[in-house]
Amino acid sequence: MNITAVTQVYAVIGDPVSHSLSPALHNGWIADHGLDAVYVALPLKSGDPVSAIRALGAFGLRGANITVPHKGAAARAAGATDLAAANVLRWDEEGSLSAFNTDGLGFIHALSADAPDWRVRVKRALVIGAGGAGQGITQALAPYVEVVYIANRTFAHAEECAARVANGRALRWEDLERGFGATDLIVQATTLGMAGCEEAGWPVGLCRPGAIVADIVYRPLETALLRTSRAGGLVAVDGLGMLIHQGALAFELWFGIKPDVSKARARLLAALSP
Repeated sequence: MNITAVTQVYAVIGDPVSHSLSPALHNGWIADHGLDAVYVALPLKSGDPVSAIRALGAFGLRGANITVPHKGAAARAAGATDLAAANVLRWDEEGSLSAFNTDGLGFIHALSADAPDWRVRVKRALVIGAGGAGQGITQALAPYVEVVYIANRTFAHAEECAARVANGRALRWEDLERGFGATDLIVQATTLGMAGCEEAGWPVGLCRPGAIVADIVYRPLETALLRTSRAGGLVAVDGLGMLIHQGALAFELWFGIKPDVSKARARLLAALSP
């Protein structure tokens, strides 16, 4: 990679970001298409992330993926009143900032790849987590299911997320067992189970036969939730697919190019290997 003074810079912004596979993902696609660009990880620790994100445009940043905990700040930085959370930012040549959320559609694409018949199998869904990813996934799932339950440790956040879709229902954390037993699709959309983070004792044994269990965590690729689900004969969807598909949508927003998702998965699996 030949980096010069005119090389365009893109980034993943969050806290932490040292675990992120996004640089490997996007730099691979950049190389595939011979683009004069580079993608880096930028940890952001700030008491005012909105101002910090806005300031990045002055340094010539052209685009960014946003991860925990700054997705809400990213939407506010761009003045995106239609988004509660943004995971993609794009600066134009004049420095104007636009925000997008590709989490939901990225999840739908990943789910369709691993469980192609999910639309006829899933009537009720449970999304665990009301953060930026949970919000995006909830909104993307809502048109396809009869009801989508949202569970969050802070119940008020679950209520806020549920209120954004007509068929959303907030579920108290202490009622998770009921949620696991009553739904056809369970989506774990928090950092629980991520390497270095807290594990949770998920009530997988209460799942319906044929239920689909997805976890957006990809380090480790097989979380305790997915391992237990597979052992119980359930369809388990890992977090790598969502990372790749939401990233592909971001790449298209920045460059107008649809990248190769199958090639990306092979690269990231290699990067995850010991």
